[in-house]
Amino acid sequence: MKKIGFLILALCSLCLTSCLDELDNYDAPNGGIKGRILDASTGQPIPLPVQGSGGVIIRLYEQGTNASQSVDFYAKQDGTFENSQVFNCDYLVVAEGPFEQNPEGTVKVSGQTTFDLTATPMARIEASATASGRIVTINYKVTPSKANYQVSEVYGIWNYAPGVDNGGANQAGKKTVSDTSGSITFNLDEESNFKDYQYKIKSNGNKIYLRVGARTEGKINYSEVMEVTVN
Repeated sequence: MKKIGFLILALCSLCLTSCLDELDNYDAPNGGIKGRILDASTGQPIPLPVQGSGGVIIRLYEQGTNASQSVDFYAKQDGTFENSQVFNCDYLVVAEGPFEQNPEGTVKVSGQTTFDLTATPMARIEASATASGRIVTINYKVTPSKANYQVSEVYGIWNYAPGVDNGGANQAGKKTVSDTSGSITFNLDEESNFKDYQYKIKSNGNKIYLRVGARTEGKINYSEVMEVTVN
């Protein structure tokens, strides 16, 4: 019985080793893709939500293969995207985000490949920020891409870190208004989170980061991130 048990154990070990060897024989990804989502009118990268679960998804669909699922990853808030671990082949690239239509295009990935997409945001936002002590003022203007687009909300958002958007984890304070142009003021001494995050702000040279967001036809576009120093 001991000999039979030893034989079974040896066969199982050989089978497991063979299976692991077979798995290890798959080729590793040998290419990559990076690019920008550019505004069709300005040619500049479109500011996006922070990279993460509430951000813009980039989907890569293999063309001419048996792959049934897309390769998905998130674009960054500066309007760029990158995935350095994909296979060399032809792809349909689609970006899902706050655009009139989700931009798409085809590209042949061969090694590290650069590929840009062009889109029209639902709205474009110009904004600037100034600080006087702990009083921070944002001046902004929201321009919908079409005259009939309705802007339902405008957000002034600040954070102690450079990642800033309407997601709860990416803001320390927010004010909501309805006007498509004007100013939003934060008195940080009256902001409930300022004291909680003050040690982080001080350790970063007293800098905070701000953005304006606008919900247009249900989709939120953003200004670029602004940095100010508070005392």
